[in-house]
This record gives sequence, structure tokens and C-alpha cells, in this order.
Amino acid sequence: MEKLKEVEEYMTPKERIVKLILGQQLDRVPVLPFVTAGAAQILRANYREYATNPELFIKCQIEAQRLFGYDGITAVPDLAVEAQAFGAKIIFPDNNAGYPDPYNWTVKSADEYKKVIQSFKWENATRMKNQLYILESFKQQMPNLLVGGNTIGPLGLLSRLRNPNDLVRDMILHPDKLHEALELVTEIQLDFVEREIEAGAGTIMVPVVLAERELMSRQMWEELDAPYQKRIADFVRKKGANYCVHTCGRGPYFDLLIKWLHPMLVQNAHLPDDCKTEQEMIDKYGKKVIFLGYLQVNQLAWWSPSQIMEECRRELEVFGKSPGGFFLGACCEYPPYAPLYNALAVVKAARIYGANFKRGGKN
Repeated sequence: MEKLKEVEEYMTPKERIVKLILGQQLDRVPVLPFVTAGAAQILRANYREYATNPELFIKCQIEAQRLFGYDGITAVPDLAVEAQAFGAKIIFPDNNAGYPDPYNWTVKSADEYKKVIQSFKWENATRMKNQLYILESFKQQMPNLLVGGNTIGPLGLLSRLRNPNDLVRDMILHPDKLHEALELVTEIQLDFVEREIEAGAGTIMVPVVLAERELMSRQMWEELDAPYQKRIADFVRKKGANYCVHTCGRGPYFDLLIKWLHPMLVQNAHLPDDCKTEQEMIDKYGKKVIFLGYLQVNQLAWWSPSQIMEECRRELEVFGKSPGGFFLGACCEYPPYAPLYNALAVVKAARIYGANFKRGGKN
């Protein structure tokens, strides 16, 4: 069997990403398996230790990046970082990402939104402060990497403080109280984003997961989430950072995300609600955003390395022709239970099949 040749790299990760944005020739396609929670395996840590001890998190992340050689690093352990600061009890499974206790919601009625949000104090925001410390450490120790921070967004945060079924009812029965809460949350998140950028985040990734057909109607998203998300997107750009969105549900509203938020990059798991094929997605949106993905979480968890590499080759053939550019990687966070050899397979595929890359498929 012929041994596949890997490209000889001559760019730093940061140079590679900048040149992708500018449409210039690259040594290889940028790659990001999005090893967030999965990096705990590097030092055999259980997830609670990894997600609550910033020094351990930093060691795991740096070791993982140096071992695999992907092009970005994240300060985000899970999507319950901000919820803790508002009083949510966070459950930390040994081998999965943290989440708010579903039997003990912080907001128990529509009348409590304002009280809970106004109780926010930075001295109690342990996990948010940890994330800032992690960003500062990455900036010092990994200067050639693009470092990513995030905020879960206003309505995303409320969905982790209030029972989702009750939250949906509040959207219909108490929209005034919901808007009041969203206004207050947005101000806190703008402050958090500013602190992240000052700490070293070159990119802010926002999981706009409610702008999806299976979770919320287009009209409701534009009314309840879009105006507040737009304020965050505009603020990130004003501060000189890259604004990106993550959406992992079925039928994301790409057209609305672009209309309201103008993201530089979209990380998605499924086709937009108005597209039936990958080629249609490229034709409609390939000139407007950079695509990040499209590797599925279940593939990373259960496929063999050779299957992962073959899927990467296929995705590069398809999405590598997108005129806006393509960032090979996972569509969502790397599962803590997934074998890390598949992260290595993703990077190896980028070095073999993504050699001498230029967006639009012109080498």
C-alpha cells in the first residue's frame, strides 16, 4: 500500500488563518477538530476536574494542540460557564460535558428573571473568571495560535436557567418580562466579551443554536433573539475580533444569521433550512461566509481513523471549492468519550488532502 505524503508546513496557524480570510495560497487547509472537552483525556482527568481547574484545563489544551498540531485553541470547556454565575447548579459527569441541573432550575417563574439576573456579581462568576484567566495564559504561552473565547448569547443563557418548556410558554405569555431579562443579560455578556478580547481572544464564537428550524420559528427568532445577538456581533467586530457563529441543529437559518449578524465563519452540523444539498449550500452562502465543519460528533466518536480521513477527503473535495473558504474540522465540540486518535486523523487528512490549499479550489 502506497504511503500518503504529508505536506511540508511553512506557516504558523495564525498566518494560515489570516491568509485563508484574504484568499491567498496556503501550505495546507486550516484544521480544527474542536477538541474542547475531549482534551481531558490527555492527562487522564475526569471532566469535573478538567472543567473546574483552570490550570489543569490549560495543561490539557496545550498538550493536545502540541500533540496534534491543529490551528486554533479554545478557552471554553462547555456551555454552562455563564449559567454558574447566575446561580445554576452545574452537573459534571465523569465523561461528558457539564450542564445545568434539570431538576433544579434557577428561574422558577417568569417573575424571577429580573431578580436572578440582577443578582449577578463578578466575584461569584468563578467559571467566567477562569475562562478569562485561561485566555490570558494561552496568549502568553501560544502566541502563534488563534485563541477563541465565547458567550452563549442572551436567550441561550436563559435556556440554561429556566426549564425549556416553561421558557417557551414565557415567549408567548410573558414576552415583556423576557425582553427585559434579555436586555439585562446582553449588557453583562457584552462586558464578558470585552474582557475576553482584552485577555487575548482573537475570535468570539457564539452558539446561536436557537436560530434553527427544529427549535424556534424564523419569526420568533427574529423577535426574541436576533436583536440582542446583533448587539454582541457588532460589538465583537468593533473591538477588532473575529465574530463566528456555531449552530448544530437541523435546519439552521443561514439567511437570517447573515442578515442580522454577518458572521465571518459558520460552524454547522446540518444543511440550512433552505438547502437540500451541500452544493446548494455552497452556491447560496459560499461567497458570504467561511464554512467550518462538517465532521459529525458520532463520526468522531465511533468511526475508525481511516473512515475519518476518507470523510475529510470527501469534504475537502466538496467544501474546499467554496469561494468564501473552508476550515476543515468538527461540526461541534469533540466528545470527551471520543478517541483522540480521530483528532489526529483529521489533522493528518488536512496535511495530505488539503495540501497547497486556496479557497475556491484553485491551487
